[in-house]
Amino acid sequence: MTVNALDFYTPRPSFACMDDLARLSRLRYGSDVPLRTGATVKFLKRLAGHVWLVSREFVYGVVKLRQPVGEAARFGAMRLLTPFGLFRGWDVRRNSAGCPELAALSERGFVELPPLPLERVAALAAYFCRHADAGKGRTFADIGGYFDHYRTERIQRPAGLIATGRADCPLTQVALSDHFVDLAAEFLGLDKRHMVASASIDALIRLDQPRIVDRGYDDALEFHRDVDNFRFVKMFVFLTDVGRDGGHHEVYFHSQGRTPMSLGPIARYTNEEISRAIGDAQLHYVEGPAGYAFAENTFAFHRGTKPVKGDRLILNLRYMQDGFRARYPEAFGVIRGNSLLEAA
Repeated sequence: MTVNALDFYTPRPSFACMDDLARLSRLRYGSDVPLRTGATVKFLKRLAGHVWLVSREFVYGVVKLRQPVGEAARFGAMRLLTPFGLFRGWDVRRNSAGCPELAALSERGFVELPPLPLERVAALAAYFCRHADAGKGRTFADIGGYFDHYRTERIQRPAGLIATGRADCPLTQVALSDHFVDLAAEFLGLDKRHMVASASIDALIRLDQPRIVDRGYDDALEFHRDVDNFRFVKMFVFLTDVGRDGGHHEVYFHSQGRTPMSLGPIARYTNEEISRAIGDAQLHYVEGPAGYAFAENTFAFHRGTKPVKGDRLILNLRYMQDGFRARYPEAFGVIRGNSLLEAA
């Protein structure tokens, strides 16, 4: 059998990508499981809805099955055990000497960045209004019209807009800003030739009526960790003023380096569960004016919040190693550079 569509995030990039675990129920003790990378792990046992896979170097996973039904096996949560303990995300403390931004991002999992110039913010919002729903035959004169349309539709987090990767795309231009790219490359310890980026803009809409679930998605409004890649980091820019209860962001400082067993599975968690497991966890509320920018190691527990006093528009930038590019077809190389942040 072959492993397809299940991602394991391990300290070894050569073992980092698997796409599906088919015919799981037919595995027997000691069965070899070939990976697409050419490596092989060994199936140990299936116990209480968990599966153990092991190699000579690592215990690869405790994988909690959501639907353990023959060939349709799918996976809900995952806990990675290695000789170094539970996987803690990318640790760059050794790379951060002499750079306050890098040191803060490594230590807290969060750092404020220089704000994006307001003219750039306005250009991004205008581009979003023209293109976000172009495929549906709609454009909006301003961002208020976009918010009002989806408020009427009762959609809290519409699909948004993804950068094209072309030089004429404003989202792409910001993603390739020297300051963002340099910080990401240093944080991840990557040569820029082996780093890719993606960018998107999305909204959180204040609703007056119960929301309609769109695309079966929960809008990421509960605390969670991101596991987008073996090495990845995200940066964000508010494109509207965001205050408390206006769709602000929340993140637990320092939680990117702490994974108690009770919080091991990649799943949604409550404030109470995190506070109980990490007694000194520090919850930080992220708010600021249009143009406010920050970087975050989103392996830290974080979430968006439901707006009750306004609507939020945000630019999302993701930087990662290029080994997962097939999973993210919208990603583009970062070698092209510019200095938008310095153009204030």
